[in-house]
Amino acid sequence: MLRPSRLLVGLLPAALAAATPALAHPHVWITTRAELDYGPDGILRAVRHAWTFDPTYSAFAIQGLGQSTTGPVNPAALAALARDNAENLSDNAYFTVLKVNGRKVDLGAAADPAMTFSDGQLTLRFTLPLKAPVAGTASLEVYDPTYFVAFSLAEGGEVATLVGAPAACRVTAHRPKTTAPAPAATGMSEAFFEAITAASTYGVQFANRIVVAC
Repeated sequence: MLRPSRLLVGLLPAALAAATPALAHPHVWITTRAELDYGPDGILRAVRHAWTFDPTYSAFAIQGLGQSTTGPVNPAALAALARDNAENLSDNAYFTVLKVNGRKVDLGAAADPAMTFSDGQLTLRFTLPLKAPVAGTASLEVYDPTYFVAFSLAEGGEVATLVGAPAACRVTAHRPKTTAPAPAATGMSEAFFEAITAASTYGVQFANRIVVAC
């Protein structure tokens, strides 16, 4: 069974080893920002993600590169990490579901991966092109079905930006109504989560959704 621990190329086990049982699921927290790219004809053609990882996980990841968390990080090491992550994320469909006019849209392989380290946090950026650009009301969801990774939307106007979209297009952000309880409060053990596969619908209840109506 593929686990999202491949995110950040196997650096997660070190973080988990230092975690206490109370942390349980999720293990990684990511703040997301999205940019929706439209062509001159007003048709959606790509989604650009910017994911910022929590400070604790970022620190473990940097140490895994042999870097200090207080000094500059080797750009070549970050570039290689970004490329590896973009490749590994494809196994989890980039945790991204895009629908246009209610129908799921096929996305291509991640392009232009890049990673930066600033103020103690890693940010991964990459572009997902639509295999067939399409016009209409778009719904973008980002979530992990297994809830190994917890995604949350950035605050304020940084949630999503539109590039080249028709002037009438408007963005609405929908945050999950369900707040994840501590596993101890639900009686759910770590074994319960280990048994969840990517086909599970468990993580859907924590999905963040961005709607662009034109």
